[in-house]
Amino acid sequence: MKHFTVRPSLLFLWMLCFTSPLLQAQEEDAPFHGIRGIGLSPVSGFTESTGTSGTGANMDVLYHKIYWRINPDSTKYIKGSVQTNFKTIQNNVSTVSFDLRSGLIVDSVKFRGAVLPVINITHSSNIVTINLGAVLPLNFIDSLIIFYQGVPPAVSGAAQGYQKATNSTGGTYITTLSESYEDRDWWPCKADMQDKVDSMDMTVSVPWGQPTAADTFWVAANGKLTDSTIIGNNRYFTFKTRYPIATYLVAVSVARYNRYYRSVNAGGTEVQVAYNLFRGKTTTTYNSILTAMDLMNPLVVSYGNCFGVYPFKNEKHGYYDGLLGASGMEHQTFSGIASGGSLTSLRTLSHELVHQWFGDNVTFATWNDLWLAEGFARYGEALAGELNPATGLNPFSLRSGMKTSALGLSTASAWIPNGNAGTSNLIWSSNYGSTVYERGAMIVSMLRSICGDQKFYQALTDYQTSLAGKSATTDSLKNYFNKVLGRDITVFFNDYVGGSGPTTIPVGGVGNPINTVNWNSPSPNKLVVQMGGQTQTAGSNVTYFRGPVVLHVKGTLASQDTTITFFDWGSGNLSYAGKGLSIPVAGNRLSYYLSFTPTTVMYDDSARTLSTGSTVNIPGLDNYTWFGSTNTDWNGASNWSSAGVPPQGADITIATAGSNQPILPGSFAVGPLTILGSNTVIIGNNTLTLNNIVRGTGTLTGSPVSNLIVADSSGVITFNQSSASNRSLNSVTLNPGCSATIGAGLLEIFGPLNLPPRSRFNVNASNLIVH
Repeated sequence: MKHFTVRPSLLFLWMLCFTSPLLQAQEEDAPFHGIRGIGLSPVSGFTESTGTSGTGANMDVLYHKIYWRINPDSTKYIKGSVQTNFKTIQNNVSTVSFDLRSGLIVDSVKFRGAVLPVINITHSSNIVTINLGAVLPLNFIDSLIIFYQGVPPAVSGAAQGYQKATNSTGGTYITTLSESYEDRDWWPCKADMQDKVDSMDMTVSVPWGQPTAADTFWVAANGKLTDSTIIGNNRYFTFKTRYPIATYLVAVSVARYNRYYRSVNAGGTEVQVAYNLFRGKTTTTYNSILTAMDLMNPLVVSYGNCFGVYPFKNEKHGYYDGLLGASGMEHQTFSGIASGGSLTSLRTLSHELVHQWFGDNVTFATWNDLWLAEGFARYGEALAGELNPATGLNPFSLRSGMKTSALGLSTASAWIPNGNAGTSNLIWSSNYGSTVYERGAMIVSMLRSICGDQKFYQALTDYQTSLAGKSATTDSLKNYFNKVLGRDITVFFNDYVGGSGPTTIPVGGVGNPINTVNWNSPSPNKLVVQMGGQTQTAGSNVTYFRGPVVLHVKGTLASQDTTITFFDWGSGNLSYAGKGLSIPVAGNRLSYYLSFTPTTVMYDDSARTLSTGSTVNIPGLDNYTWFGSTNTDWNGASNWSSAGVPPQGADITIATAGSNQPILPGSFAVGPLTILGSNTVIIGNNTLTLNNIVRGTGTLTGSPVSNLIVADSSGVITFNQSSASNRSLNSVTLNPGCSATIGAGLLEIFGPLNLPPRSRFNVNASNLIVH
């Protein structure tokens, strides 16, 4: 959803639809879930939960068949019936419950073809509890129909629901907005994002031909319009959706609409595009709206290339006019847009389109993780400018505005604690109603900065594909990024998001870091960076924010320009980032070899992170550099630059000034290892672990008792060819998913060559001998 910046024919159809036996209705009208009364095994690993109210704890909702009578020219009212097909997920089920506003009237409930006694129905505290008069075993499929009517409640703060309004050109209309808890305000449902309705059929009856057929109502709703039968003075619009849907995303709008149709090819499927716009606008206004909405159609494809094919391609995509309570709302397959400027707002239109993936296809499991929808949708506004420049949206300008807003919201996290997640007013009338957008968007931006585009979009596509039609928590998203990166970035999610799922106390997410980064160019084309320190904004609940640092590096010429990203783990551990995430490098130094000599380094001037900072040029700052000034002793401080003897896992350069080549003192791990000129590192009777790339023209000197572990992709490794012993190793081990390439010359391995799944050891036809 995108909030405003302030923030007698009726009876005939009823009988036609619902007087047939219940079992027949299941078999003929509902998608097949199994014949009633046959026990089914639960899907492996799948569990249902209840929403905030606790309804439906003993059932999995499979299908709804809904009938509504709506007449905007009358008083605000709704009358209808909701058939629910369900499967029991507990044993001995004798009662079921639904969310429904207490002010609405339950006329009757039909179960197994018979109307239940009134005494079997209790309706209080916005919950309908139904005694079935039968006991159902576990995994038993059955159904019932609730007949109800009444006047849905008025708007109350951020709680919108089902409302009647008048538009200056379109006349009177009825429209709905159920986010966050207002689905129960107008229809009986199990309001729980973790139990999506597998499929739905909705029939809406409206007046027709009053006063003329040209001036009567049309219906906007989820899914595909399959029928619009006219019977007398009524028209019956039937929509079918066969994609799982959360109840708060179910919507209906009845108005005097003009309809416009397009199509877009998504993954080889021609997807219907529909726009429902109020009648009576000027030609110029219609043209402006249609031009804006048509700019979204290429984004259906482009977003699909980023996140996976448009998730509702077999039904539709589109927008309808007249939303109340917000500028836009991502009703599944058909987003509602407020009349006026929102209809041409490319930010609003792109925002709601991204929601079809984030929020609709994969829905947050509870309102605590609302940022999983709003953060991605907000970021998608800037992404729209990248993917479709014809929109005229400026990605940097939009990101910069998001960052400024996010930094100003430093007293609340993107994740919502339980105390603020229980009602629409608690969510939308508090700072959390803004942090889910702005801080959420910057969290998405930081994930992209950490991963680089290839891994960022891979993680999101995996997330969307694997969880299609399901719900997720922050931890769910984190797990997909961990898998793609091959690193555990839980600390990032803790520090910047603040929580996952329903709980009371955040683990972080409040405040922002203020970083100082030291840098120097100790030799031409070389840049060394170091974390100089971090403070946090007042009121922060994080003692040290662990996450990405983005630097803009420039040389003397305008063409000498690049951006680098590293991940600060704290305690002097840094990782190269931006093209995946390296194993942490110890020693608080990272070196970069550029195509130019850096003269200026700026802190995140492209607005990609939720941090501020400064840079300081420190003359003499270098990575750990070996000169061998005294002897070959690795642990001799006089052999190293002013940085001193490197710790395990450090970024090391071998620049021997004379003949004293370094000998490892024991088994040792290095981060990036740069061996300049014809220098070498002597492994000896030890194990050398390469945590990062090997750079330079130098070599490694091995022996039949030396061991090599490639812990991350290391690039090209060349061995000293001065003797058979020097070009040999006892063993070589690659970690899963890692790669290494043997450079010029021969390598002989006298022990095991360990290549686990997804590892790759590249050799030429004649330069590897395994004894």
